[in-house]
Amino acid sequence: MKKVEILSPVGSPKSLKSAVENGADAVYFGVGKFNARRRASNFNIAELRDAVEYAHGNGISVYITFNILIKNHELPEFFDNISDAYSLGIDGIIIQHISFARLLKDAFPDLRIHISTQAGITNTYYSDVLSGADRVTLPREFSLAQIRDFIVKTGMDTEVFVHGALCFCYSGQCLFSSFLGGRSGNRGVCAQPCRRRYNNSYLLSAKDLCLAGRIPEIIESGVSALKIEGRLRSPRYTALATRVYRLSVDSFYAGNFCLPEQELKELALEFNREFTEGYMFGAQEMISSESPKNRGVFLGVIAAGTTLKLGECLSVGDGVGIWTKDGIDGAVIKRIEKGGKSVAYADTGDTIKLFIRVEEGDRIYKTSSKKKTQYAPVKPKPKIIMPRRSRQRVLIPTLENTESAGMELLAKVYSKEDVKGALNAGASSVFYSVFTPDFQESNALPYIPRILSDSDAKDAIRKLKDSESVLLGNMGLISVLSNTHTVYLDYSANVFNDIDMAFVKRYRAVPIVSPELNLSEMLEFKDKNFAVLVHGRPVLMTTKYPLEESSLRDDKGFVFPVRREHNYTQILNSLPLGLFNDITKLRGISKIFFDLSDGNAERIIRQYKDVLNGKTVKKSARRKHTRGHFSRGVE
Repeated sequence: MKKVEILSPVGSPKSLKSAVENGADAVYFGVGKFNARRRASNFNIAELRDAVEYAHGNGISVYITFNILIKNHELPEFFDNISDAYSLGIDGIIIQHISFARLLKDAFPDLRIHISTQAGITNTYYSDVLSGADRVTLPREFSLAQIRDFIVKTGMDTEVFVHGALCFCYSGQCLFSSFLGGRSGNRGVCAQPCRRRYNNSYLLSAKDLCLAGRIPEIIESGVSALKIEGRLRSPRYTALATRVYRLSVDSFYAGNFCLPEQELKELALEFNREFTEGYMFGAQEMISSESPKNRGVFLGVIAAGTTLKLGECLSVGDGVGIWTKDGIDGAVIKRIEKGGKSVAYADTGDTIKLFIRVEEGDRIYKTSSKKKTQYAPVKPKPKIIMPRRSRQRVLIPTLENTESAGMELLAKVYSKEDVKGALNAGASSVFYSVFTPDFQESNALPYIPRILSDSDAKDAIRKLKDSESVLLGNMGLISVLSNTHTVYLDYSANVFNDIDMAFVKRYRAVPIVSPELNLSEMLEFKDKNFAVLVHGRPVLMTTKYPLEESSLRDDKGFVFPVRREHNYTQILNSLPLGLFNDITKLRGISKIFFDLSDGNAERIIRQYKDVLNGKTVKKSARRKHTRGHFSRGVE
């Protein structure tokens, strides 16, 4: 039986050494700018040769992250970078664009192609569009049963996250950072708006994932690799996380599974936002609403006379976090008194007196330790001998210029009344969720939501009946539906360049391109047979977490509506997008899309028909709208 792979994060050369010396089977890191952790130190091409030689010399595989969305003008440089990395002996690459997989596999048959969790592979129907891929990183939202089912039905090599930060948003579906400040998570520069306060609490700040105690169940599910998140964290974090999972996995295969308690405590001390077992094991509470900061290790609660019964050992020189009713403070321990005498060290269970500014009831966490355990490096694995490679070029397909096939006004609405209003206004196609109770009597075309389990997908297909067209939020169903329906792909498909367009065109689908593209980037497309989101509130986040609030107010006063769609929750932009008169600038693009969650479908669509007929919308009607990325785009 092939053993599961431990895949460790590397954000710098020091982290690479930490991963190798503590038992990683493989490492993943970024080279240059085309990776989802652009704020990490990363490596340049000149440094990559040494990194690969060092890793292979210790029997460690190297996977390079090329996992951001790529614009048309970046395609040559992007593929050149992959060619350079390939020639230096890397074992595999991680990509977000499903459309690139076959192209890359044809160019580099001996290079492993891994599909990132950012691609949002939510069900087994996706297997038909994953030609060329060697492995899929499954969403953190999958249950253990879904993981097993995916492996059995597809036979694919799979990877799951077992440790590190959790995104509040479902994989690959986040536009929050992008619309707030132009820093796109899909482009590797997320500003982490989920770690900010909303409604005076950190409602979106997820705890850290820790599945070390679940290693037996995860391995027995059939996964191929256990992935540790943390390319922006310290080399010591990489060392400790790698060692924890190395020892846990080895003990499982030895038949005496046990957790390395000391290493796990040190890992928690290095960084954690409290730990959770996440969606895989049905954790009920995954949000750390008090603070998004590192917890460290809980020591106890201050009693009368600034005394504390220790839950963990404490030394003079250690750092502590003080959690008060008014916030969080920090201190360095300069004096400890035990039994009336000053001591340099106190053990778990001891009652001590502290000489820091605290009050009765304050919670104390150890956040740093003066003493750091030095662990001996693990035994190197057999060297990986990689045959010498020549530099291969990726032949980017030559695409023909194609004009948009006719004017279409496409509308997605959220009530039966707006179905009628949109049709009255002259919309070409009006879409309404197939899971809405009154869908069958609405006279609307079907919209299939973004995130579907296998059973959801089967149910959605059953509900389509005789409709000729469908708005598809879940691209996994594209091969099933394209033979019987005209498929419009919702903007959650993240169509970003000509290769994406050529890919969906094989299925005769018409996509709504990503709202992160600006006007000039849309006009660069050779095939312009796509639609553009021109009006409505963009979905900033789609989450499996059952958020109960109807809206979120941030500290600047912006209010973000929250709605339920099918069996998940969505957070919408604080302002609706409204291009109005600017749609006349969409030269050669004649399909426009409305996402009308605020209602008023008939009035809004009539306004745009007026613009198409040569009239202009007055400034007063354009107030309280945003043009989104139409002009500025994203980094």
